Amino acid sequence: MRREFVWLALFTSFAGSLLSVAVVGAFPDVSSHAIWTITVLLLAALAAWVEIPVEPHGVLDLSPAVFLVTSVAFGLWQGVLTAAIAPLLALIPARLGSSSRAHLGQSLARGGEAAVSLVVAGMVLDLLPPSIARVSQWYYLGLLSAVTLAIGFLLQMVRISAFEGVRLRSLLGPLLRSSSPYFLFLLVGVLTIWAVFSQIGPIGIVLATVVIVEMFYPWKLLGEQRDLFLKSLQMMSNAVDVKDPYTAHHSRRVSKYAVMMARVLDLPEREVERIRIGALMHDIGKIGVRGNIIRKPSKLTEEEMELMKHHVQAGASIVGDLEILNKSADIVRSHHENYDGTGYPSGLAGEEIPLGSRIVFVADAFDALTTDRPYRKGRSWPEAFEILEAHTHTQFDPLAVEALKKVIRPVS
Repeated sequence: MRREFVWLALFTSFAGSLLSVAVVGAFPDVSSHAIWTITVLLLAALAAWVEIPVEPHGVLDLSPAVFLVTSVAFGLWQGVLTAAIAPLLALIPARLGSSSRAHLGQSLARGGEAAVSLVVAGMVLDLLPPSIARVSQWYYLGLLSAVTLAIGFLLQMVRISAFEGVRLRSLLGPLLRSSSPYFLFLLVGVLTIWAVFSQIGPIGIVLATVVIVEMFYPWKLLGEQRDLFLKSLQMMSNAVDVKDPYTAHHSRRVSKYAVMMARVLDLPEREVERIRIGALMHDIGKIGVRGNIIRKPSKLTEEEMELMKHHVQAGASIVGDLEILNKSADIVRSHHENYDGTGYPSGLAGEEIPLGSRIVFVADAFDALTTDRPYRKGRSWPEAFEILEAHTHTQFDPLAVEALKKVIRPVS
């Protein structure tokens, strides 16, 4: 058992005990129900702390396993309270002193979505005849879990679509594929907690939750490793971008555009990840190009242009030497191939060019057009799209241009 998990489990246990003693001392006539309300809130916070970065969701956690059981064991509104507050309580031990506004916003969104999902699910089940909805507590818990998770899934789709500009239909496949293992584990966790609770009472929720969170913990570590890996790539791409103050965070923006475009085209999530990495690394070869060439405000000479063109092969070589990145090497190598075959380095045309490279090329060109440079001001979005469309079928793949038009949103 890992040190930080042990610390948090102890924190939850001791905090629950102290709060319960305080409540009983202050209000001698208080019911045990109130004490269990406090305990369950802290358990849900423990479950919400085990966050897993999962694309394209953002993060997922185990708190539904606690608040779903709580809804059946102690009442729907106590479950709703637990669902809404748990992500915020999870910030206290895990993020104290370093909680960003973005993380606070994510926690508020998760708590809100969970609470709304549970309320709507309870209302839906109340509309069903008792002979259907309440055959047994096991059956009711299963229905409540299924409906709550389904509604939560739909709310996530709407949120992601609104913030990333991706069509709902395009999100369905990636979300289902990435969510399936999580939902399966969550349903097993809900039933396990209920089974233990049915045998030994409320203390069973405590014991079963701690065991399930510990089982889920390695998944959290894998998600964090992936998140750290992507942040490391962003740092590498930033190291190249800072060679030119006019292209700061250029690769990060290109990556965001490219990922949204790939999802609009309904590509498998593995391909989306490959494109994400290829877009982040597309200019890594420029690390070997002299800064005076990259920052030159006037037109490059033929010799300078040849040196600049070499960055795609140098970048592909850098990426290809690392096993964890080499699947994106062809995207880096071919992201300056023109659709009509007049690009570099290999003169590929049309479908010969990897789709990821065609997507990154359009995203790269759009960001370059809309960014201020020493020799010109950045163009407006309508002007940039006019230029892209004017060079469709010659430089740019029309499919990629149409994808960009469907997803473009303000990206920081």
